[in-house]
Amino acid sequence: MDALLDTIFLSDFVTNWMPVLATIMIMSFLYKDNPLYKIGENIFIGVSLGYGWLVSWNYVIKPFFLMPLSDMATEFKMSDLLIVVWFVLAFTMFFRLSRKKAWVANYYFGFLFGYVAGYEIPVIVQNILKQSTNLMTPLNKGSFFETTKWIVLVFGTFAALMYFFFSKPHKGILGKTARAGIVVMMIFFGAAFGSTVMGRVALFIDRTLVLVDHPFESLISSILVIAFLIIYFKFFHKEKIQDDHGFM
Repeated sequence: MDALLDTIFLSDFVTNWMPVLATIMIMSFLYKDNPLYKIGENIFIGVSLGYGWLVSWNYVIKPFFLMPLSDMATEFKMSDLLIVVWFVLAFTMFFRLSRKKAWVANYYFGFLFGYVAGYEIPVIVQNILKQSTNLMTPLNKGSFFETTKWIVLVFGTFAALMYFFFSKPHKGILGKTARAGIVVMMIFFGAAFGSTVMGRVALFIDRTLVLVDHPFESLISSILVIAFLIIYFKFFHKEKIQDDHGFM
């Protein structure tokens, strides 16, 4: 069975044509929403879910549930009761399939969120305090860049905190510091947005390189997709016409 799957999914057709065809199908959304885009979107979601399920099975369910259950069957210990409790709580998720008994799953959500919050909040606070103490280290004849970086970090953090100080009116020195904090936060939001955009651009460049590396497949796939779009929107797809009042 594995050999058959390898023969199918590792063949030249799948490795060369499918990435190109799937990329052009997704990019067809730049023209209009169409069935090819929806097919590519659903394939991507299905493959992602299947891969996520395999990862969860191999790295979560088997080592942390099935193997402890098999060990429990041979030698039971009192600490194994914790696994039984987690199993019962996780089993309550199936009550979501019932409209009348869906509230039973809320106990699992409440316990899970409380457990995660109790575990993560101390770790996050410790990391914040560690970063704060690192900012307060003395300057031991650092370079100009290190000195200016230290000043910007300390002053920027202090100014941003002053913006959220609402016990007094933002006037005088407090108001000027708060306005400086706004500038610091806008710079941070701009940098974060730019980083996000660059990540999307990197994905687009990666897809473009796939098309460039397979010119013949890209040309044929583009012709097929364009022909499908022309036929679909000319003969099968009827756009709804709205009147002056916005009614169909």
